[in-house]
Amino acid sequence: MIKRLFLIVTALIATAVAGNAGVLDSVKVSTNPLGVSCGENFSFNLTGYAQMHYELTSEDGKTTNDFQVKKVILIGNMRVVKRLLMSVMVDVANSRADRRLQEAYAQWEFWHELKVRFGQYKQPFMLENLCSPSLLGELNMTEGTKYMCGIGGDPLQGAMSGRDIGLMVTGDAFRLADGRRLLGYSLGVFNGCGLNMRDNNSAKDVIGMLQVRPLKELTLTTSFILGRGHAIEASPYGDIEKDQNYNRRRWSIGAEAAVDRLKLRTEYTRGWNGDVKSQAFYAEAACQLVGGLEAVAVFDHLNRNTALSTEQQRELTNYTSTCNYTIGLQYWIWRRCRVASQYIFSDRKTGPDCHQWVTQVQFAF
Repeated sequence: MIKRLFLIVTALIATAVAGNAGVLDSVKVSTNPLGVSCGENFSFNLTGYAQMHYELTSEDGKTTNDFQVKKVILIGNMRVVKRLLMSVMVDVANSRADRRLQEAYAQWEFWHELKVRFGQYKQPFMLENLCSPSLLGELNMTEGTKYMCGIGGDPLQGAMSGRDIGLMVTGDAFRLADGRRLLGYSLGVFNGCGLNMRDNNSAKDVIGMLQVRPLKELTLTTSFILGRGHAIEASPYGDIEKDQNYNRRRWSIGAEAAVDRLKLRTEYTRGWNGDVKSQAFYAEAACQLVGGLEAVAVFDHLNRNTALSTEQQRELTNYTSTCNYTIGLQYWIWRRCRVASQYIFSDRKTGPDCHQWVTQVQFAF
């Protein structure tokens, strides 16, 4: 009774804010316990997930271990009219206040083929970047994707979570008999400086993605970034200094497939920071064994400067080339609720190798 009363009050307040006071008598509680609808046009739903980790790391003769609350994500989606979607996403577990707001955008949906989105959200670059971390097999995301998408590892960009502020057109076209849309696209203009930040130079990034679904079980994709960054720190992998503007380009090609009990995803990416070329590749496989139990295997390679010889790399204080090998098990208790454990071996070409064991408990609603 208390829960029902709370939901009704929430709907009343939200409707008043939206200016729909004339339809208060049509408030009803959705079949989703965390969703409220009001009249024909207004609806609100709250979803989210939390991830708790135990991580044990052995590197260069030192062993550390700790418990972490990795993420606590809350997502609120609201429709005030049929074609207008508003969304806010926060990470309440983030230790940095300026990183807690992850997404905030409005999207007007003209048709399935054309939608316009404005605000802060994930850049349409790389499949793994667009996947929810609650569904990835690699519990900490692949190193190559983090570097190429500005999620972490590139000091020029910092930890921008693969998100930016901008305007994008997106859509899915050519509906086929089996219900799938043959073609998906996204094209946007962004600040280029990341999460919750004003633009720090006069240039904008152009980012786009094209997806083709030739089979119901198969998606092929390519994406790009054409931009001009402003270095927040100097790069140890090239000659770009702090506060210097530099050309930033990225290109990727990938595929995702699901066949019976097997799910596969792979991507190859090239990037340029100024004249410094980098490349990355990963392949992820998840195989259902029995019930909700899955085996996961991931290979991940990243080279931050492909022009350097092994001898030149050894002269740097930061290693540039890594191959990561991941193997583990995960058990899906219910929908996106899981317990997962995996071992990661990082083979660094010129730096100390790293062994890591990660266990995750995840629940979602």
